[in-house]
Amino acid sequence: MASLITSLGTARVRIFRPFTAVNRCFTTADRRFKSVDRRFQTADRRFKTVDRRFTKIDPAVADEVLRFSLDAPVHEALTPPSSWYRNPGIHELEADTVWRNNWVAVGRTDQVSTPGAFFTGTIGREPFIVSSDRSNTLRAFYNVCCHHGNVVEWREAGEASEFVCCYHGWTYALDGRLRKPTKLRGIKNFVAAQNGLKPIGVRTWGPLVFLRLAGYPDEDDFDQKVGPLAQELEEMGFTRGMRHICRRQYQLRCNWKLIVDNAADSGYHLEYVHRDLSSNLDLSTFRTEVGDIYNMQVCIGKDDNDNTLKRQRIGSKAVYSCIYPNLLVNRYGPWLDINILLPLGPDRSLMIYDFYLKESFAEEMSETELAEFIEQSLKDSDQVQQEDTRVCEGVQRGMESTAFDVGRYAPGPEMPVHAFHLQLARDLREGLEHHESMYSTN
Repeated sequence: MASLITSLGTARVRIFRPFTAVNRCFTTADRRFKSVDRRFQTADRRFKTVDRRFTKIDPAVADEVLRFSLDAPVHEALTPPSSWYRNPGIHELEADTVWRNNWVAVGRTDQVSTPGAFFTGTIGREPFIVSSDRSNTLRAFYNVCCHHGNVVEWREAGEASEFVCCYHGWTYALDGRLRKPTKLRGIKNFVAAQNGLKPIGVRTWGPLVFLRLAGYPDEDDFDQKVGPLAQELEEMGFTRGMRHICRRQYQLRCNWKLIVDNAADSGYHLEYVHRDLSSNLDLSTFRTEVGDIYNMQVCIGKDDNDNTLKRQRIGSKAVYSCIYPNLLVNRYGPWLDINILLPLGPDRSLMIYDFYLKESFAEEMSETELAEFIEQSLKDSDQVQQEDTRVCEGVQRGMESTAFDVGRYAPGPEMPVHAFHLQLARDLREGLEHHESMYSTN
């Protein structure tokens, strides 16, 4: 595999060129799920008209997007302006681009592993349902009734034999088909088959479910693009041998991008923000790899014969990774924690944590020892999150000030942050071009 390695200070950065061999572990979706009905393999024809809902872009928003350079190298580049983290217009443009045209992590495969199982959520302004139909085929739909637009399923998760809108009783099958529209005697020019729940592109990767609101891409190269990261995670345990322990959620008063910026800085902030965590890591061993849609940071745990619960939690190696746009996957010691980020507004975000523990590790402990280990580990994790929350919310406050407009990158550790901003900028610029072309033809 062709790669370029640069050395900057103590940080080593490897930039991967496009990965050419697909990791066999991730070439197909979980075998529990049968292939999705061909009717849902491509975007519904109605997707072609959805964009007409979008309002014309404010020229001031376009100007702010274009202020960030796609050409400046990291050692010369300015960061995106603060408007990217607080402007409602930027937030809306992201909804039309970043959150619509990329594979967005939304949940776990075990949540929909049996026929009738489902979970719901919202990506920006778009409510969704993910479910397994009667044949255990994985499906995803906009959670919006085709009658008058009411949200169909209000529960966060559960099991269902059908989805019934509580407003007028319109009923949908688990595969999205409209089964029973009520009281339509005398209606004309209505075809039930054309009024089912609108489908969303859905796929799995490891234990995760992803959605693409714009439907299925013509070519899905997701597995190929995350191949090197998948290999690193699988060596420690990712798709097999892991037990789901619990889920926790945090709401942060900051833009979602600040959370990614913080997570992708190659451990730059660890010794200042996470003193307890960094005391268990050999920060001089940090190695960073930047791929097309991911960055991966690998660090060795300290080897000093310390067998405390804190040291067992980190283990001999830690892998911290970000997959564009909204997924953080961290594998360390016996733990796998997966963080899904979702925007709640220009200055508010939701973090969904799912914690997994290595089965073989858990089986070697007594129930009392295991309970104590899990309790202490989750307490330590919460401490790290509270520390991150404090700095992310602090940066958001600074972004609101007239004293800050743009910043600079530390070229070594913040190369992954720069790569994240480049991908984001490309998406936003494509959105501007789409809007311009749409309105120039109307």
